[in-house]
Amino acid sequence: MEPIDKVLLGAATLGGAVCAVGAAMYLYLYVGVVPLPLSAVLFGALLAWISVAARRLGGEPVHGALPVIAFLLVTAVFLLGGPGGDIVLYADWRLPVLLLCGIGMPILAGHLASSTE
Repeated sequence: MEPIDKVLLGAATLGGAVCAVGAAMYLYLYVGVVPLPLSAVLFGALLAWISVAARRLGGEPVHGALPVIAFLLVTAVFLLGGPGGDIVLYADWRLPVLLLCGIGMPILAGHLASSTE
């Protein structure tokens, strides 16, 4: 693997962390009185694309998992309480939707991408 590939894999991992931040910030979006967790689906799809690109770039399945691992680490940090007891993610029905999209979509995309090779 060339040095530029390592840099790009690092950028893909950072992209997974940024996906977690964006998904968490817009997860509790409401349209009127209806909750609309559209960010989970949008950032899950973006994470799937980043994961497939990292897998193709690195050539190993673990390279495709790096953005998803970064996503999960940032999500776990958001579940911890802050210094004032504030938390970013609340444990309601939208959190499992976020985790399902953040894990399930990259797994499905990686499986579909590997079956076409």
